[in-house]
Amino acid sequence: MDKQYKTRQTLLSKIVQPDNEKSWEEFTQYYRGYIYAVIRNLGVKQDLIPDLLQDVLVKVWKSLPNYEYREGECTFRTWLCLVIKSIVYNFYRKKSTRNNAQNTEYDAALHALDAITEPEINIIAEKEWKIYVSNLAWNNVKDEFPKRCREIFEASLHEASTEALAQRFDITESSVRVYKSRVKKVLLREMSRLNHDLGA
Repeated sequence: MDKQYKTRQTLLSKIVQPDNEKSWEEFTQYYRGYIYAVIRNLGVKQDLIPDLLQDVLVKVWKSLPNYEYREGECTFRTWLCLVIKSIVYNFYRKKSTRNNAQNTEYDAALHALDAITEPEINIIAEKEWKIYVSNLAWNNVKDEFPKRCREIFEASLHEASTEALAQRFDITESSVRVYKSRVKKVLLREMSRLNHDLGA
């Protein structure tokens, strides 16, 4: 990894410092979309997600100063997803104790959450993070490329065949490979930067 990545302070290391409101705002800006995606992945209906997302952010704000990174044990993403699961679980548990027609639905949601193990949470955390960081990185770098280059790369995400892409854009297969390689190099560098800077 580039030396500059090693020397920069990560977002997580900054956010645990007392009264660092600017870093907290940066954290919520970057992590809000990821938290939303994980809550949705847990089967929560879309109209319920915004309130649960706020509950997660409050819990994280209170708990982050006590978070300790332990290499090989629990990544920040896994820890965050366990917090999310706990918030969602408590929400459904409170709802299920009320005497209404939706109890069965909430009970089923609780049962489904109970069945999710920590290794499975880790899989969810990694899967959603890869998608999230890929999209974030692409949004950050796509304007660096000419329109045609962007179109070819975006089309390649849905069409694996170099031959088909060459025919579609009326260029040679070698040109397709050059365009894809050029974008991939920049995109991977940006993903590496984001992974480091976000401290995930």
